[in-house]
Parts: sequence; structure tokens; C-alpha cells
Amino acid sequence: MDDRDYVKLKPELMGFRYVGTVPQEARPLLTRAYEDLKRTMGAKWDEQIAAREICWMNVWQEDEEGDMMELSDKTLAKELHAWCETAAGRFAEQGAIMDGYGFVVNPVGSKPQVWHVDYTTDAAAIWIPLTQFTDRNATQFITLPESTPDEALEKVASNVDDVDVEALARSVDHFQVHQIVAKPMSVLYMGRGTIHRGISNSGDDNRISFYISLHFIRDYSVYPYYADERSEQAVVNFND
Repeated sequence: MDDRDYVKLKPELMGFRYVGTVPQEARPLLTRAYEDLKRTMGAKWDEQIAAREICWMNVWQEDEEGDMMELSDKTLAKELHAWCETAAGRFAEQGAIMDGYGFVVNPVGSKPQVWHVDYTTDAAAIWIPLTQFTDRNATQFITLPESTPDEALEKVASNVDDVDVEALARSVDHFQVHQIVAKPMSVLYMGRGTIHRGISNSGDDNRISFYISLHFIRDYSVYPYYADERSEQAVVNFND
């Protein structure tokens, strides 16, 4: 498939779906990686939680340009990388390219995110709750009818960092807002181009999830848009 074919937003591909569970033998790997990261961050972890902002911690990133926080246990890091490659092949659409993975934390008392698409119109992701996803802490997402006008999709694509859902609502007869509730170690696939946001965590526990981010375009010289900032707050590399 030509890279240009992945640029256009397609409503039928948007949304989350449950695709299985993490195999029993792999679950300790994710837990150990989380504990390694938290231990290595030390006081910075506590500071991040106290800030009450949804944040993500990159463990690995394909382009090596963003903030990353390598695991201190190098054997564990290699095992995690190999498992993520396997998971991407097993749970994502055919042709998906893994470009990063790590953890997202939604602390108790956080503020909701703006509605957004992750960076580019071809972005997808695998989400794995490490703690319960509930109606008080989990991600919301929008699904659009297949009849959504091209002009409306173009407006979303031109500013994926802050989607104007009020304008979007005026351009279609309806759209649906959904929310994910899922058990720990469920595997959820977020289709490419999904409009979503983290909600305010009004629960009693911090929401922890593992993510594997994916894309499909190989050569972004054909990509006509530019996402100039991330919707989530990245934690500064503690190895600096």
C-alpha cells in the first residue's frame, strides 16, 4: 500500500476494541518493567504524581528524538522489547510499525486532556491496563459515521493536537462518545486516527497503563500535516 493511502482519516478504522489478554507468562515482565521504572525514577515519580497531570514515560522510541527513560535492568529491557515486537505483530493491524512503548499514568485528581489524535492521522496504539480501567479514570474516544464529510475529516487532520469537537458535531448528524472500562492485563487496540482523551481521574487509585505506539507511513515526506506538540505531558529523561 502506498504511504499516501494512510494519510486520510477513515471513520471505520477509529475506536478501541478488545483484542485479548496478555499471556500469563508475559504479565510479570510488564509488572517488573513498571517497578524498575518507578524505582529508578525515585523522587521524580512522586513529584509527577503530585503534579496531578496525565503523563507518559517513554521507555523506547523509534526516532530517539523524544525523552526516553531506559530501564536499569538491561536484560529486562531486551526481554520487554522483544515482547513488544511480538505483541505488535499479534494484536495490531497488518503493516503496523512499532515506534515506541512505555507507561501512561493518570493520577488521582488529574485534569482532563483535550480531544486529540496521537501526533499523526496514521497513529494507532495497543493499550494494556496495569490497574483497573474504570468509568472514573479511563480513556474516552469518539467514533464517527462513515458519512462524515471529507471537509470535517480534513479539519481534524489539520490540527490533531486539539480537535474542535463542537465544530465536528456541527458537521455530522451525530457521533458517539465511548469510554473504555477494562480489567488489568486486557489488551485494547486503538485504531489509527482515533479521536480520544484521558479524563479527570476521580477515582481512588492512580491509573497505570502500558502502551505500544504504532504507525503505518514509512516515508513522512508525503505527509501534508504537522503536529507541533504532544497532547500528553512527557516526563523529562531522568538519565540526563
